[in-house]
Amino acid sequence: MKFVLKSLVLFCMVFTAVAFTHADDASAAASINKTYYVKGDIVNIRSGTGTNYPTVTQVKYGTKLQAFQYAYNSKKEVWYHVTLPNGQKGWIASWLITSTAPAYSPINAPLISQMPELPRGCEVTSLAMMLHHAGKKVSKMTLAYEVKEDPTPYRKVDGKVYFGNPNVGFVGNMYTYNKPGYGVYNKPVESLARQYLGNRVVNLSGQSFTEVKKQLDKKKPVWVIANSWFTKLPESQFTYFYTPQGKIKVTYREHSVLVTGYSGGYVYFNDPLSNQKNRKLRLNNFIAAWEQMGKQAISYN
Repeated sequence: MKFVLKSLVLFCMVFTAVAFTHADDASAAASINKTYYVKGDIVNIRSGTGTNYPTVTQVKYGTKLQAFQYAYNSKKEVWYHVTLPNGQKGWIASWLITSTAPAYSPINAPLISQMPELPRGCEVTSLAMMLHHAGKKVSKMTLAYEVKEDPTPYRKVDGKVYFGNPNVGFVGNMYTYNKPGYGVYNKPVESLARQYLGNRVVNLSGQSFTEVKKQLDKKKPVWVIANSWFTKLPESQFTYFYTPQGKIKVTYREHSVLVTGYSGGYVYFNDPLSNQKNRKLRLNNFIAAWEQMGKQAISYN
């Protein structure tokens, strides 16, 4: 009986070792500590050192992998035992990876200029870009007409500005700087977006920028409100509107863009005012501006 138990224990130990490495008999796995990146569009991660082994999972182009073993199989092919970003492990062929990090490519969302028709229409123009990326070819002018408005007229009494509330609807005139105007915030924009995308719309407002990054990782651009300086503004750039709902703090530097990516400490976005596609600026400054404007962000699934 003791002999049987010892045999079973020995068999389990051998089987476990083989199951863990799954390297062919051609060579034993050797240790390594090196970073690689996937260079194929969609690549299989396998349970062993050959295409005859089952697929464990799949990874996309540019995925960062940490290799901790390598081995030659019976065909003299080099395979690497790697750890994926989620901690999962498996084997990948050497010809499917590279040690050079791929150049970053932001989301290819269409660029639409708000000018000259909509001097204050950055919010609806950025939304138009997002909707176009989602397959809804609606114009900025249609969205300008459809967005909810706050009809509260502009008045200035004893140095105080009485005006509309951008949380309710677009405030003032969108079409000219010759008349008073301001902009619109995420809630009315979300309602407008849902007319075209329904439940696909995701309002990320109030959450951390990590949630914005998650959408970008899924190749979904994100509508945001920041400011035209794209950094935290001094208090001198803010004022107050006295609205039917109460006093609110605003800045005439308010600006909306469509975020298309982030990499290496930078953020990329389509700017409808400067008419720049995938404009690149420092991420920490951009986040500071975005947070100062209330962490307003909308995307879609």
